[in-house]
Amino acid sequence: MALRMSWQVSPVASAGEEVPDVEGAVAALDRSVRRIRERVLTGPEGRDLGESARLMRSLILDDGRAAVERGERWSASVGEIEVTLSPINEAA
Repeated sequence: MALRMSWQVSPVASAGEEVPDVEGAVAALDRSVRRIRERVLTGPEGRDLGESARLMRSLILDDGRAAVERGERWSASVGEIEVTLSPINEAA
């Protein structure tokens, strides 16, 4: 099931993209967090962001997956990370 994903790492960055599934959402989040940790938050803030991302991955794969499989929009915040997943109606 294709999803529209939006994410924000306050106050550093935000983006949105279409992903094929929840695993794709996790991969997109991982890429973004890795770039931020390499370029912007390299010290203790980067470690904190990494921990927030680890917790968010778990939420996406559990609660997020359950919600989008029901056809519902899902959103969560952990630390400075906020993610929203919205199922894309493929029949539209």
